[in-house]
Amino acid sequence: MKKLLSALSLGLLLAACAPKAADEAVNTNGIWLWSKYMNDVQLDSLKAKDIGNIILHEVAFKNHGEDSTLAFIHSAQEKGMKVHIWFQCFYKDGKWINPVDDENNRYKQEYFDEVIARACHYADLGVDGIHLDYIRFGGTAHKHNPSPEVTATGCVTEFCRQISEALKAKNPGIVLSAALMPEPDSEHYYGQDPSQMGQYIDILMPMIYYRCDSYRPHGAEWALSAADHFATKGAPARVWAGITTYEDNDTTQVVPMSAQKIRNDAKMFVKRSKASGVVLFRYGLGELPDLHGIYEE
Repeated sequence: MKKLLSALSLGLLLAACAPKAADEAVNTNGIWLWSKYMNDVQLDSLKAKDIGNIILHEVAFKNHGEDSTLAFIHSAQEKGMKVHIWFQCFYKDGKWINPVDDENNRYKQEYFDEVIARACHYADLGVDGIHLDYIRFGGTAHKHNPSPEVTATGCVTEFCRQISEALKAKNPGIVLSAALMPEPDSEHYYGQDPSQMGQYIDILMPMIYYRCDSYRPHGAEWALSAADHFATKGAPARVWAGITTYEDNDTTQVVPMSAQKIRNDAKMFVKRSKASGVVLFRYGLGELPDLHGIYEE
């Protein structure tokens, strides 16, 4: 009898430790959603294609009103999907914001407070996550290092620390993510050091748009190495690779991609790199792929 109980206990322990079935696992597929498409989204279709995270731009609250936007969020949540509110940090009214007060050798705490207050407001509304875009300098980070104690990279990191602490105090389970430029030397130009940001951000989303613009000549192998760079250096944060639903040709004309081509790209990242998820940029451009099975195939 004692041996039987021991075997039963061991079985229960192994069952508890076993990986969850695919339908029980945390969904790591997402899509960036501009507010103008919010009312066009077929949530059942997204769910059926295994896209479980919607990164909705905050302007939806302005364009559609708070009640309608919250209704959309709640509908998604009722279907088991998560909604992350997406907004620009160091960019406002079409202009870059320098968050370093170079003259006075300090970070602009008053601006930090303004942005963090917006994030906390959304957290109070019950969203699942906050997504930080433009959490960087516009290529000029190396010009804003007035002292060893006050630097552009330190500024981005300090903002990440403060917004993380403020949000987690409200909801320990809220997911904080950030869009990163894909270059490995992003500290110099953008002030983004994944090894520091990853201490405070749950999910780093490098925008590895290798089918577009200046990244196109680098090819797929560069894209995979970029994902590995952020996954390795950004730990303990997870990395979801940001990929496009379109490509451009030699005239930089945007060409929407087929669902199969997007699926192939998503599968490439999760099977051949250290990225643990993918995020599609964006809804409304390109065919929505079915992402079921890309982690197992």
